[in-house]
Amino acid sequence: MITPALPRIDGIALVLEDAMIVAYDAAAMLSEFGALDVVVCATLSDAMERIRTGLRPALALLDIDLGGETSLEAACALNESAVPIIYSTGYEADSELLTAFPRGEMLLKPYTAEDIAKALQSLGFLTA
Repeated sequence: MITPALPRIDGIALVLEDAMIVAYDAAAMLSEFGALDVVVCATLSDAMERIRTGLRPALALLDIDLGGETSLEAACALNESAVPIIYSTGYEADSELLTAFPRGEMLLKPYTAEDIAKALQSLGFLTA
């Protein structure tokens, strides 16, 4: 049986997710896709501090709803540096909230490694 080629990140990934179990699951999946390191942030302020101090990930996976705030500020800052973004959300894809965010791939929770692989391929990450 031939195993299909998987997309490769080949760089640092940023995960912004307030539910730590979900964050570390996502980090493990991104590592499987070749992320050299995964920076996990539980709050918008932590992510913004890292971005302000020079973090330029090859990919960002951002939870839209961070429990009282959104990841919009981080999404806009990353978008300015042309960082590919995958959003994760429990909201419907046509939610009015989502229209404010820069372009990216969308994952509805709960998501799988296969869902991440499809999003990576859509963002142009080449297969290994």
